[in-house]
Amino acid sequence: MNDEASCSRVLLSKNEIGRVVFCEGCSVAELEIGAISLRIEGGALNSLKMLLADAATRLTLYQQEQAVYTKQTAVNYNVH
Repeated sequence: MNDEASCSRVLLSKNEIGRVVFCEGCSVAELEIGAISLRIEGGALNSLKMLLADAATRLTLYQQEQAVYTKQTAVNYNVH
């Protein structure tokens, strides 16, 4: 890792939960979420994106299946 003086930091992205800054000198992306900071090699950033996208997709599918199961197993007590 380079010393702080030789590092040039570039803001890549920012939203309400955090930001991603890239250090050109270190070739490291830094993900900052609140008080948590994760430094990751620049080349691994795309792999992290795919990991998170896959997890988000699977969570959505899980929640949909859970809703279908709950609806199918609900007992209708209003039958005469």
